[in-house]
Amino acid sequence: MPEDVSISVSGVSHPVLCGTCKQPIAFIGEPDADSGEAGCVACGNVANGQEVARTAVDYAKDEGQLIVNRAMRDAARGSKIMSFNGQTAHDKHHRFSVDLKL
Repeated sequence: MPEDVSISVSGVSHPVLCGTCKQPIAFIGEPDADSGEAGCVACGNVANGQEVARTAVDYAKDEGQLIVNRAMRDAARGSKIMSFNGQTAHDKHHRFSVDLKL
């Protein structure tokens, strides 16, 4: 059975998802993050383990910033003296994402 791919954020493991079909991805062949491949066999979104990790970490950083931005937007929404003009949604496609369950 293929081993699912996950990343750890603050000591909590989160599954890496296919950016196309949003399904959990798995290692293809031997589970080796350095030299193996991982991805979604169903839709063909496959990459080497290092690219998957890099893309998933980029997504997690982007999503973390968006969570902070949404909180700031919501705080400013009810204020007469504060406003917020930052980004609150992803503006680029991520080949792999992370289910942060936040």
